[in-house]
Amino acid sequence: MKKVAILGSTGSIGKQTLDVVRAFPDKLKVVSLVAFSNAKLLKKQAEEFSPQYVALISQDGVQCLTEAVKNCDVAVVATRGTVALRSVLYCLQHGKEVALANKETLVCGGELVSQAGRVIPVDSEHSAISQCLAANKQECLDKILLTASGGPFYRMEKEKLPLVTAADALQHPNWNMGAKITVDSATMMNKALEVVEARFLFGVPTEKIQIVVHRQSVVHSMVQWQSGSVLAQMALPDMRLPIQLALVGKSPCLVGKVDFQKLLTLTFEECDFEKFPCAKLGYEIENYPPLCRTVMNGANDVCVENFLAGKLPFHKFYPTITATVNNFAESLFGVEVSVENIEKCEVSARIFAQKLIDEVIC
Repeated sequence: MKKVAILGSTGSIGKQTLDVVRAFPDKLKVVSLVAFSNAKLLKKQAEEFSPQYVALISQDGVQCLTEAVKNCDVAVVATRGTVALRSVLYCLQHGKEVALANKETLVCGGELVSQAGRVIPVDSEHSAISQCLAANKQECLDKILLTASGGPFYRMEKEKLPLVTAADALQHPNWNMGAKITVDSATMMNKALEVVEARFLFGVPTEKIQIVVHRQSVVHSMVQWQSGSVLAQMALPDMRLPIQLALVGKSPCLVGKVDFQKLLTLTFEECDFEKFPCAKLGYEIENYPPLCRTVMNGANDVCVENFLAGKLPFHKFYPTITATVNNFAESLFGVEVSVENIEKCEVSARIFAQKLIDEVIC
């Protein structure tokens, strides 16, 4: 029986993790539940699963995340932002598994996490890459092919993108996700973050990571070997599968299976970086000091919040993020990547990005 702590239990990934727990009651036991502020749903979850520890970040502070993982075997990290970085490091330093569904932890603290240990990726793309890499020696790797759905606007003319709304962006064609990651998918900022994640997860330089647009979201990512052969992982777009693989391995299928009698076409396209410039930030950020990744991430968070509130046009994401990164770049050369510096950079980046957005609005 594996003891599970779920950080971010009331979000999309947290709720799907509980679906996996329900499906494997003989293998998984919830010992901790932490949410940000949804007290009503958290109470309902606690009544069903009877965990030893329950907390709200908004009331109990971020330290509750580390308290929550002290009595677990594996922590499913599904929080937003960098709030769980300290708890992830605690887990790795104390021999606990981390099933990571949070991009920011590696984007901002990749050096720290890599030094502390290895995490189990829950992102569908990185879970797929892990499965593909298990089939051959990594020194035979030519490149990682990171698939992208392209979001709801990939076929839209570039001239129309400034007019799209948050309601439009939240209509993802394939995935059922939370608002933040759905907007990131629409701007393709999620691919920039995933490029950085892949670099740290698999020790691969960014020039060996290629974004490939695959509209059907059935191939979750691929690996190309030096021989020229390509290995792909395929499954229906359901996050419960990578969660299940992270927690219990290849047990009986919890989600539906690909039906090849109905699957008629799979397409692969070059990423349109001109129409979706946020996608190229995963490569561009390599030219900046490491802490600029935190600045980039913080600025994007602010952009998402303002876009959802109707205060930022869709086409202003990239200029706002790059302007924020450029503002801090020179001062961050040579500055150590530490939890404290990451937290400081995130606050400063958010303040600066919000100021830029307020100036645009005014």
